[in-house]
Amino acid sequence: MIVTVTELTTVSPVHYLFEFEHEQSFEKRYCILANISTNTERYDEFTLIDGVSLTFPYDGYYTYRIYQQTSSSNLNPALANGVVEEGRAHVYVNDSPSNEYNEQITFNIYE
Repeated sequence: MIVTVTELTTVSPVHYLFEFEHEQSFEKRYCILANISTNTERYDEFTLIDGVSLTFPYDGYYTYRIYQQTSSSNLNPALANGVVEEGRAHVYVNDSPSNEYNEQITFNIYE
C-alpha cells in the first residue's frame, strides 16, 4: 500500500494501526504494519499480505483508516492517537494459472 501518513503524524515513536471495514458487511479487521518507505517525505509504503498480516473475510471494497499511535501492540482505535489517513481499498482474489492440458489433439480417420 502506498499512502501519505508521515505528513500528519504527530507522535514519536510512531506505529501505524490499520483498520479495514468491509463496505457491505461492516466487519472490521485490524493490524499494525511497519513503514518500509525509503522516502517518507514523498510517500509511505506498507506491505500487507492477506492471511499473514490479517485475513480479509470477503472480497470487495473496504474503507481503511490508518491511526497513529506509540504502542506497538494496541489494536483498539479508541486508544490510538488519531487518524492520519482514510481511503478505500479493493480486495480481490488473483486468478491462479489453469492446470488444464493444452496439447494439440490429432484425429486419425481410417476407412
